[in-house]
Amino acid sequence: MNITLKLAFDERAAVRLLNHLARENAFILRAQPELPLLYDAGVVYRREPDETWPDVLHLLAQGWEDCDGLAAARAGELLARGARALSSDEPGYAEARRLRLDTIQAEVLLRTRTERGKPGLYHCVTRYRVAGRWHRDDPSARLGMHGTIDPSVLRRWKRQGRTPSGRTA
Repeated sequence: MNITLKLAFDERAAVRLLNHLARENAFILRAQPELPLLYDAGVVYRREPDETWPDVLHLLAQGWEDCDGLAAARAGELLARGARALSSDEPGYAEARRLRLDTIQAEVLLRTRTERGKPGLYHCVTRYRVAGRWHRDDPSARLGMHGTIDPSVLRRWKRQGRTPSGRTA
C-alpha cells in the first residue's frame, strides 16, 4: 500500500515524522526478529528522485534507500534490539553489552547546511545513547553515499554471504 502525505516542509515536523517511522520500524523488528540488521542485509545508499519514507520491510525488499529511510531503520533497530544491533567496532558497544541493553534510546537527527529560513541541503543521521553518552551513526555514509561501502559493513556482508542489495553470494 502506498500512502502519500503532502506537507508544507517544516524541519521539526519532518523530524517528528521520521522518528515516528523509527518507532514503527522498532515495532516491526520486535514482531519479526528474523529480519536482518540493516548493516547485515546488503542494503545500499541510493538517492531517490522523490522523497519516499519506507518502513523497514519495504526498505529491505527494495535493497536501497536514501538518508531518511536508512536513519529511521537504524534508529528502529537500536530501539528494538538494543545491544544486539551494535557490532564491536561501533561506539557504545562494550558498554551496551556490559549493561545487557535490550533497547537503546535512538532517534533520527536532521543535519542542515543552510541558513535559517532558507532552503538548503538536509541530511538524516541516527543518534543513540548508551550509558548517558550520545553517539552518532551515519548509515548513508556507511552504505555508500560517498562512493564506497564502509569496510566494517563489507566484512559483515562477507560473513553473511551477502552482496549489495541483500543478494546471497
